[in-house]
Amino acid sequence: MAKNNIYLTMNHDVHRRYAKVPVNIVAGLRPDPVDPRIQVGWTLNTAESDYDLATKRRINFVYENEVIEIYSEAEDRVFRKLNQALLNAGLLREYVGTAETEVSANFLTDDQVLEIVNIRSIADFKRELQAITSSVTLQRVKERAEDSNVTVSKLKALDARMQELTS
Repeated sequence: MAKNNIYLTMNHDVHRRYAKVPVNIVAGLRPDPVDPRIQVGWTLNTAESDYDLATKRRINFVYENEVIEIYSEAEDRVFRKLNQALLNAGLLREYVGTAETEVSANFLTDDQVLEIVNIRSIADFKRELQAITSSVTLQRVKERAEDSNVTVSKLKALDARMQELTS
């Protein structure tokens, strides 16, 4: 998991999940699930590339950036107390979904992602994008494409495909 869900040693299920509501950054405190006497800071955010400023809409939901996992009822009580102002203001809400299970779907190596990014024909590029059904994999392709300074038409094709997957 990412920065907010770092407790991989927790050998039991997630008790409750919370997601940020706005598209800006939300931060607070949580108790350490191993030692509840320790308070740990957390931050939830939406990357600029996952948000369309013109329409003020999120393009891509990234679970590990926007959801925090709580592992026990006791931890949840303390979490709610520490973050009561965020909950009351509607900036943080309970998330009823689950962690994305599609991480391994359409898994591509870094070399395979680079091959897709380097496809010259826009038609072939779009055809390759249609074969990708994982938003996580598509996000990796987009990040590599942005780093590689691809054409605007390829970036628009990537954005369109990402929009198809989130609709």
